[in-house]
Amino acid sequence: MTKNQKTPLRGNAILASGMIGLVAGIDNLGNGLAIAALLFSGPLASGLGLGVGVVLLSAAILALLVGLRSTQPNTVALVQETGVAVLASTVAAMAADTPDAPDAVRVATALAILGTSTLVTGALFWLVGRLRLGTLVRFFPYPVVAGFLAGSGWLLVEGGLTMLTGEHAPLANLGSLANPPTLAKLAPAALLAALLVVVLRRNAPPFALPAVLVGAALAFHAALAVLGITPDQARAWEWLPTVSGAGAVSLPWPTEIVATADWSRVLAAAPAILSVAVLGLVGLLLNSSGIELANGHDIDANAELRVTGSANLIAGLFGGPSGFVGLGMTLLAGRLGAADRWAGIATAAVIGLGLFFAGWLVANTPVFLTAGLILFLGIELLLEWAVASRKRLPRGDWLIVLAVLVAIAVVGFIEGLALGLAVSLAMFVYTYARLPVIRSSTTGHALRSRVDRSPAAMHHLTEAGGAIEILQLQGYLFFGTAEQIVHHVRRRLSDAGAPPLRFLIVDFAHIKGMDSAAASGFTRIRNLTATAGVRLLLSGLPPKVAAALALTELDLESDPALARVIDIDHALEHCENGLLATAPLPPPDGALIRHLEEALGPHARLADAVAALDELRLMPETVLIQAGETASDVFIIGRGRVKVQTTRPDGQRLRLRTMTGGAVVGEIALLLGQRRIADVVVDEPSVIYRLTAATLARLEREDAELAFVFHRLLSTTLAEKLTRATLVIEQAHR
Repeated sequence: MTKNQKTPLRGNAILASGMIGLVAGIDNLGNGLAIAALLFSGPLASGLGLGVGVVLLSAAILALLVGLRSTQPNTVALVQETGVAVLASTVAAMAADTPDAPDAVRVATALAILGTSTLVTGALFWLVGRLRLGTLVRFFPYPVVAGFLAGSGWLLVEGGLTMLTGEHAPLANLGSLANPPTLAKLAPAALLAALLVVVLRRNAPPFALPAVLVGAALAFHAALAVLGITPDQARAWEWLPTVSGAGAVSLPWPTEIVATADWSRVLAAAPAILSVAVLGLVGLLLNSSGIELANGHDIDANAELRVTGSANLIAGLFGGPSGFVGLGMTLLAGRLGAADRWAGIATAAVIGLGLFFAGWLVANTPVFLTAGLILFLGIELLLEWAVASRKRLPRGDWLIVLAVLVAIAVVGFIEGLALGLAVSLAMFVYTYARLPVIRSSTTGHALRSRVDRSPAAMHHLTEAGGAIEILQLQGYLFFGTAEQIVHHVRRRLSDAGAPPLRFLIVDFAHIKGMDSAAASGFTRIRNLTATAGVRLLLSGLPPKVAAALALTELDLESDPALARVIDIDHALEHCENGLLATAPLPPPDGALIRHLEEALGPHARLADAVAALDELRLMPETVLIQAGETASDVFIIGRGRVKVQTTRPDGQRLRLRTMTGGAVVGEIALLLGQRRIADVVVDEPSVIYRLTAATLARLEREDAELAFVFHRLLSTTLAEKLTRATLVIEQAHR
């Protein structure tokens, strides 16, 4: 039963592949004729047979090789008209500039330009895929890509009109379009393009495009029969193409192209060739992204680039145009049920079969039909990327699309490319320069170091903290964002309403990098602060940023006007020490009673409080508190300095706080009955007083007033620490 169920499913898959092959093959045949007619018209009309041959051969190679090796089994690859639109204007300009050259040379040169473009495109695809850089191309500015595609649509429209008028720039001479002979071809071509736009924008079935084209061709020949117009007369009126060799389609040998082409003209077309390669690279990745989104699974973009690059390299040897996966046809293959590689094989088979009939098709396909199809393709690109993109893009990005389109239409494709990239770069710099590079701006009043000092010292720092300005930076610094910092410093120095500035801390802990222009901006900041008598401290410098600053005139090691500090905490400690050095504070004589008066104010029992404490005289590196032990006492520093630290899993010690004379240590764990969470180690010779839990409990029973003094000291200390922690949290969320 299972076997019987698999057979019809397999048959359905083959039928679906045949259907998509027929649809895609006929579509390729129609597009191939139109593309060849676009490239080989006017002075190059004698090469139309060769043009049709190379275009269809290239389409067959792409469909077969990509279909066989793509990571998406039902991929259908197509010749892409956007690149052809760029090359058509280049080829037409070459033909117009070489009126005296033999037809064979001009045709071979056109094929050489086309083939070289495909070879360069294939090599670029393969190299980017080989280096696994496919995802990087997606950073190409989207408005510029949209502008290129809209510009390609304009070039296709212009190319379609060229096919009808025989003039290289028909829109420069609008009067030529009103000539009766031209109008007789233009009117049906325009009507056909409009009909295709209307039909294919109404969710038409897959066979709609081939049906309209075949119907238009049959209607044309039926009209000739009814009116009694012979094919020769229609050719004389340029309603049917005049093809040498009775419209025979042939394929050139690569050696013939190499030997006959004017390679100086091919070299002159290098800018257009490179732009086609880049546009193709972006187009392939955009289509792959669309297939990923529609199918719900990832596609290996780098593998697709290598496969498509190899196929283009082979197609380019025969002078054919470039191509890659077709988004619409591949999605259609999935909807029809074609889930294997037969979709691409069937498409290649239909195109290959069409080669045998291409000569007859070329000779009997009306000019208005191929021109109308080119006009339709161009109008579709314009509608999609110049009109519909307005709803998808912000106004600024959409204006870039229009600017690129206008530049391509008025000046040229390469100039439009340059303009789009320049405008996108300028807008990026402008937008990025407006992003706030200053993460926070505060003063020493709100942000303190992790040094707990005496109440008098803390009070002074609260009063004088405005003399310290702290700038915490973020992101990447370049010439646009660095100016924000210079402007902020200049404004702060000139602010007469703020306290006189003595220290400026610039913290780089959240900076990812810096360019040379931004580095030179800090030389200006150093000069501004030095002139104002302000000491500049640079904290948290990453190695790359420090190296960039070292290449400027800044001397990070010996300049008396600035200092390099390990982090913002040490920078704040440096500034606070500077403020306290000139503060009118009593000398730190180590008298504990003085510290208690500063914290609690005058009280009759302060001397009794000191007498109730144990005095400890400790040397550096003595462990006062050890992490993990049960809290049974609290310490008050009379004189000296201790550090609170923790040990990381890798064994490195991290300083959490530093405490000096007057600070209280360990009160939280004692009051809550918790274990110690950090080590406290003596940092310099110190006199420290200890209040044990047993002493405090005894005082609560025997001397409530004295116990109240200690509880008030502990609660005041906790309140101050909570206030400082709240300020830090508020500052972090600004």
